[in-house]
Amino acid sequence: MTRRCTSVFMGSTNDAASDALSGPAAAPTDIYDEGYAPVYERLFVEHPFWKPKRAFNTAAVAALLNPFDLWLDTCCGQGWHLARFPHHRRVGLDASAAQLKLAQERNPGVPFVRANLADHEFPGETRFDLVTQFWSSYSYLDDEASIRDLVTKLVRWTAPGGALYLELTVPEALEDFNASDFAQETHTRVVPQSADRVRWHFHDPGGIHRMTSPPLEFFTDLVAPHFAEVESSAVVQTLRQFIARRKHHGDRP
Repeated sequence: MTRRCTSVFMGSTNDAASDALSGPAAAPTDIYDEGYAPVYERLFVEHPFWKPKRAFNTAAVAALLNPFDLWLDTCCGQGWHLARFPHHRRVGLDASAAQLKLAQERNPGVPFVRANLADHEFPGETRFDLVTQFWSSYSYLDDEASIRDLVTKLVRWTAPGGALYLELTVPEALEDFNASDFAQETHTRVVPQSADRVRWHFHDPGGIHRMTSPPLEFFTDLVAPHFAEVESSAVVQTLRQFIARRKHHGDRP
C-alpha cells in the first residue's frame, strides 16, 4: 500500500462503492490534515499487521547508515522511521503540516522541510548518504512520467557511495492486499482502475485516493545503472522493499 501518503480502500466491494470512486479526489495535502493524523497513526503506525514491515525497515536502515552519514527521509509523514535513529544526522521532508507537527514532536532538533517533493530542490550540491521513501508515496503522482522524474531526482540527491531505499507498491501484488488480515479486520479494499493495475483507487476516512504504481521493472531500469547493487524483497502483501547500494562515483542521472 501507500504511505502517509498511505492508506487503503475502505468500504464494500459492490458496484455502488466502486461508482463512488468516480467523484473528485482530494489532494494529499487536504487528506493529511490534523483530523486524519490520529487515524493514520492507528492504522499504519500502531497496527500490528505492519510490525514485520516496520522491523524490516528499521533493520535495513541500520545496515545502510554509517555513524556520520546524512539521511533524508522523503514523504516522512509522522517521522516514525527517523525516530528510530536519534543519534544520526537526519532530515525529513513532507507536504503535510499536520504530519510534520507530529514528526517534530518525535524528533526534537531534527530539521524538517515542508514542501512538495516533486517541486523541491535543496541548495547547491546538497547530497545525502541515504535517501528513503516509505509507503510508496510516489504513487500520488498522476502518471509514469512524473514518477520517473521524481525517482531520477532521488537518485541525484543520493551521494556517491550512498544508498537509495524505496518502498514500492507493485501492481501484480495489489490483489494480495484484499485477502490480508488487515483488510479483513478494517474492511478495506483495493480497487484496480486499469487492467494492468498500474492505476488503482482506495479511500479511507481521509477521502478518495487515486494512485499510480508502475511495475518493479520500471524502478529497476531507472535506478540500477547508477548503483553497484540493487535488490528487492517482499515482507508484507503489496509492498516491496527496493534497496540500491553504493552509488557510482561521478554519476549524474
